[in-house]
Amino acid sequence: FKMDTVGDAYVAGAFVGGLAAEDTNERCKAILSLSKQMLRAVEEEHALTGLDVQCRIGIDIGPVFAGVVGTLQPRYHLVGAPMHTAIALEQT
Repeated sequence: FKMDTVGDAYVAGAFVGGLAAEDTNERCKAILSLSKQMLRAVEEEHALTGLDVQCRIGIDIGPVFAGVVGTLQPRYHLVGAPMHTAIALEQT
């Protein structure tokens, strides 16, 4: 599991193991369930506080690689097409 920020957004990535069709379906169901829970939490926060809390979610699945990037402020990052796709989906 890796959590990072991109602009004003949080991005999470996780290792899901083998990608057999049934595994992929279960992983997708799990991430969609998490997304629904996040949206419900935002609605509950708004109902309790009246604050205009917003949540944007982008989801993609696929291979990524991880490594340390940078020399002045080295950071551990996940890089790959799925990360870029999820970020683009979140921004639209």
